[in-house]
Amino acid sequence: MNHDEWVQQIDLELDGELSLPERAALARHLAGCRHCAEARVSHLELRVAFARSAGEPHARTVPRPRIRGRTLALWMTASLVAGAAAGWLGHSRWGGPGSDSVEATRATFLAH
Repeated sequence: MNHDEWVQQIDLELDGELSLPERAALARHLAGCRHCAEARVSHLELRVAFARSAGEPHARTVPRPRIRGRTLALWMTASLVAGAAAGWLGHSRWGGPGSDSVEATRATFLAH
């Protein structure tokens, strides 16, 4: 299917006219296609705008996920700390190449 056909599927899904297997196929596609995922969000926002203009005050938009700079820095720091800790634990458990160079250790290992 091309993007136009997927956008038609998005409209059908928002109208509640897709079957369960069709909705599952659309969800799989949206997980991997940023263009269609953004099109779905835009369609949702348009529907909310139309509902508000029609006098429905409780219509709400679906919040777009955003990653803040602090959150990203926190996760990057946590990942680096976890990686360093795993490397240190792995080195203390299984050791490193020793005092010889990596090539010498590899040759010794293969000869045995």
